[in-house]
Amino acid sequence: MSTRPRRADVLIAGVAAVTLFPLTVLVATASLPGPQSWIVSGLAFVAHGALAWRRSRPVASLLTVSAAVGGEIAATGLFYLLPSTLVLPMSLYAAAAYSGRSGRWLPLTLGLVGSVVAAGRHAVDPSVVGSGFGPASWLLALLFAAVVICSGVMGRLRRAQLVAVQLAEERAEAERHDRERGEELAAAQERARISRDMHDVLAHSLSAIIGQARVARFDDSRTAPALATIEETARESLHEIRGILRLLRAGDTEARPQPGLADLSELVDRARSLGCAVTQTADGAPLSVSGAGQLAVYRFVQEAITNVTKHAYPGAAVDLALRWGDDQLTVTVANDHVRTGTQPEAATGMGLRGMRERLLAVGGSLATAGADGAGPGRFAVTAVVPARAEAGA
Repeated sequence: MSTRPRRADVLIAGVAAVTLFPLTVLVATASLPGPQSWIVSGLAFVAHGALAWRRSRPVASLLTVSAAVGGEIAATGLFYLLPSTLVLPMSLYAAAAYSGRSGRWLPLTLGLVGSVVAAGRHAVDPSVVGSGFGPASWLLALLFAAVVICSGVMGRLRRAQLVAVQLAEERAEAERHDRERGEELAAAQERARISRDMHDVLAHSLSAIIGQARVARFDDSRTAPALATIEETARESLHEIRGILRLLRAGDTEARPQPGLADLSELVDRARSLGCAVTQTADGAPLSVSGAGQLAVYRFVQEAITNVTKHAYPGAAVDLALRWGDDQLTVTVANDHVRTGTQPEAATGMGLRGMRERLLAVGGSLATAGADGAGPGRFAVTAVVPARAEAGA
């Protein structure tokens, strides 16, 4: 904390000095002998000056003001008639409000002890005793103590208010950081989702295009159907990629339709047209699956069939099985004739990782099984997504 007085405190000290100090000099000159009046005036000037550090150095300011007022008490028992004495309650309030833990009880302790000392000085001052002026000393002590307590309590209330404001600002700052981290996390998740979508679309379509191009190259009788399939696959992939890229444009909130369970039959038919022997079976009563869950299942099947074209021998049989349970849907894609050294789990690409991330995002899971777990020469991947039994699909 800076030790320089704040501009607002300097202004407050200046206003108090202009208002109270001339009156103090006038009262001291009229009621006290010459040297004593100058001493009292000088102490009052010091007290006004110390008030400028009421917030930057609250304890030091209070000690200086207390010392100056103590000098006035030593000079005259009627010190409370000096207007500059009002600087002391102001300093007590500032010390209670702006000092740290070390000065928590200092204002009240110093003020109450000073009240007793001031009342005692008033009781033994010859000029006061002989004149009978002023209230009784015990009543004066109570009055001083009341002023000290009021100043201290008001200062502590101000301190509590400042602490509450600081806590609110810290809480708002923490919430802002949390919100920024949440936005960054959401952006990262959205980038990962778009990356998975791009991979799924491109991997499936390019695998299909490569397969049909190979057919057209080596089988002249199937050239026209192969080229037609390439054209249709490329057109559908271009449409999906445009929909994905539209999400990246600023301000474009138009929702694009997402494939789901109802589109699995079309996906299977397309795979069959590419030469995959796909068998689709379903077991159990269909339940309701969320849109995100249906998209995850569709992409899972799409990626699994794409992996078959890359990692299995031509003509490999593919079994697509959907099993409905009490609260989940289990989808298994298994194929035979896996080529040695090309099993998907050994790959370093985004296929299985993208499947797992997509399924985890909807509360599902992914399991794989190689030749040992799925039978000789077979490979299987199984996806599980939650389903709601209370609503029919």
